[in-house]
Amino acid sequence: MRKILIDDLKEIINYSIESVLPENAVKNNLRKLEFKEKKIFLIAIGKAAWRMANAAKDELKEKIKSGIVITKYHHSQGEIKGIEIYEAGHPIPDKNSVESTKRAVELIKNLDDEYSILLLISGGGSSLFEMPEEGVTLEDLQNITEQLLKSGADITEINAIRKRLSKVKGGKFAELVYPKKVYALVLSDVLGIN
Repeated sequence: MRKILIDDLKEIINYSIESVLPENAVKNNLRKLEFKEKKIFLIAIGKAAWRMANAAKDELKEKIKSGIVITKYHHSQGEIKGIEIYEAGHPIPDKNSVESTKRAVELIKNLDDEYSILLLISGGGSSLFEMPEEGVTLEDLQNITEQLLKSGADITEINAIRKRLSKVKGGKFAELVYPKKVYALVLSDVLGIN
């Protein structure tokens, strides 16, 4: 009896873990979406960005014409056909955060009207995807982020400040890609965020 109970518990635990893996969450949700546009540009940011992008490419295949992944150092697991892959600083943004974000914005601005955008966001995206506002330097962002982390500020408090110093946070990225249709899948590692 005890062995049966342990086996059942293991099965429940494994099923629970399997169901929340980034790649499974992406595939399950993409199956529910209808893309009306002929071509999809993929942009994935965060610590799980590579896994999410790889799953999206596997699910949508040739519908995804191009894209970009911005993930934490050592979180990329290789090439994804047609997708540019960058690694950058987390939890403090670095030069690669800014350069890869500029590249993403440049790629999106050059898309024709037949494209929609598939935006995949996971934890860590707020430091990995960054372009400072005019008059704000990367060093400013790094110093402020470091001070906030040392003070014990939580991610909600940190992001409340970051969005005021950034060209791509607080709805500003949506303004940059308008009028393109954006489909977003967000995996949050912050409790209470749905």
